[in-house]
Amino acid sequence: MKSLKSIKKPVIITAVSALAISGALFSQSTYAAQVTKPIQAVYNNIKIIYNGTEVPADAKTEPFLLDGVTYIPLKLAGTALDKKVTWDGTNKRVVIADNGVPIDQSTVTALNNQITTLTQELNTAKAANTTKDATIAQLQKDNQTLKDDASKNSSSPMKDLERDLNDDHSEDYDTNSDISLNGNKNDITVTIEMTKSRWEDLSSSKQRTYLEDIVEDIMKEYKDADIEGTVKNSSNNDKLASFTSNSRGDVTISKVASSFDANSIQRDLFNKYSNYAGYGFDFKIRGDSSSARVDVLVDVDDWNRMSSSQRSKLTDGIIDFLKDEESIDRVDGTIRNKGNSSQIITF
Repeated sequence: MKSLKSIKKPVIITAVSALAISGALFSQSTYAAQVTKPIQAVYNNIKIIYNGTEVPADAKTEPFLLDGVTYIPLKLAGTALDKKVTWDGTNKRVVIADNGVPIDQSTVTALNNQITTLTQELNTAKAANTTKDATIAQLQKDNQTLKDDASKNSSSPMKDLERDLNDDHSEDYDTNSDISLNGNKNDITVTIEMTKSRWEDLSSSKQRTYLEDIVEDIMKEYKDADIEGTVKNSSNNDKLASFTSNSRGDVTISKVASSFDANSIQRDLFNKYSNYAGYGFDFKIRGDSSSARVDVLVDVDDWNRMSSSQRSKLTDGIIDFLKDEESIDRVDGTIRNKGNSSQIITF
């Protein structure tokens, strides 16, 4: 038998009162006649804790014990659980519902209007793009017609070779280039036009192979000619690189130094190497496409924990990435301590 030493106050209440306090006693049919029974509820200063916080109760809503079962008023439980509890006296029902946040109809209307406006703007933009695409296609067609007409009107051996070079190499490595020749059998100048992005998408080795293939075909027709050339941006005629060839057809490329997007390159390095070997790295880069310096920032203790092979693989990978993927001719690097930027090693 439970000790009643700590019992606060026993009281006698009716089943009608219990109906307002706990849903556990709703055993009578909704349509049955009202019945009252005497019960003995024991109040023992019961607390309700929800997510670590006490739910406040007063004398009318205090929980109680009945036959070893703890009863909690539904309204009090609803407050703790953010539910709306109401009594439907007509139908003798306890109604529990979520506390929703009503949305004003004007807000819904405004959002629908905004969606309609944005849809119209999107359709207008699509129509404009379609028109631009059609214009570009026509210009390309006209340009090709002019090239074809120019080719038909020229029958010199140099022009024949120029046509052959375009047929054989204009689509190499997806360059979509235009190759033109000038000069004579002893001194030939090659001009290659393509977009800057297509040229820079080629790795250094692919750029060299592409140019050497063109030079090789020229030397088959003009083996004693001195050959030099220029790669130009087809969008604005800016020089992207120049090149020369020796008697064996080996090509030396001289790139035109240009600024680059340091933030973009730093982001690419971070995405690739920020968590190398489980250690955290940051990067800073400065310079241009001909020569750049990269600072690799790492906690000195983490650097010392790395093996020699891990360090070499990291530094070699960074250099290869910047040269091949970012088209930088020369790369110098420094490993620095994240804490104070002091130099650890250079590479």
